[in-house]
Amino acid sequence: MRAVAIKDLEGEGAGLDGAAGTGADARAEQLASAASAAPIAAQPSGTSGPHGGSPSAPDLSDGRVSRAQRLRHERSTQIQGVARTLFAQRGYHETSIQDILDGAGIARGTFYLHFDSKRAIFDLLIDDFLVRIQSVLTPVDVRPGAPPPLLQLSENLERTIAVLHDRRDLTRIILLLAEGLDDDCDAKMAEFYRRVLDLLEDAIERGQKLNLIRPCNPRIVAQAALGSLKEVMLQWIVRRDSTPDELKQVCHELLSYSLHGLLNLHPGS
Repeated sequence: MRAVAIKDLEGEGAGLDGAAGTGADARAEQLASAASAAPIAAQPSGTSGPHGGSPSAPDLSDGRVSRAQRLRHERSTQIQGVARTLFAQRGYHETSIQDILDGAGIARGTFYLHFDSKRAIFDLLIDDFLVRIQSVLTPVDVRPGAPPPLLQLSENLERTIAVLHDRRDLTRIILLLAEGLDDDCDAKMAEFYRRVLDLLEDAIERGQKLNLIRPCNPRIVAQAALGSLKEVMLQWIVRRDSTPDELKQVCHELLSYSLHGLLNLHPGS
């Protein structure tokens, strides 16, 4: 890790990339080798350095390693951002590695310091986004003193919509481009939707136990709720940039439809 980090740092110091970084990379490799070899070069336990102190090792406390790690993270984030935009605009297959290189202003060697392939970026983007969505979904708490279940459901939905809207490009990829890409991606998406369905089904079953939800097949109803959520998100987030007030109304209507359907329980009112 140190070897790659310091090498990346030196390359960045010479500019975005290009020929100027070649000599810097060689010098960085020497620094990296010294850093990575330090534990091996250390004297056996119980021995001391030439002046009776600790075994000598390269002093990297000047911050070069931490700066290299920071620059490496920034570069990786930049590449992901360019790839995310291109995937959303053009599609996965229509985006080439050269397109990503041109968009990020980097050389091919720098790309491969961070990612093995175009697919590696795509998988990372999908995985991170799915984890982020899952992180805002919480089971309904029915213990004494917990907030009302309907409020918890509403907050779950509001947080989910906020994440989807915050990353509209990734929402587009998830809803329109990810499924059908290949078997691995299909399996990844199926597992994610299975987890979401499990959370919805659990919430419905808890509501039934509290006599808040009518008798029904929880799995089928959970699938219907997820299907309506996906279509509404496609229309109100992917195909248009809705305002916060519009998204609040979307959240209200989705929850109302899921809980009450279309039947007017108070005709004439």
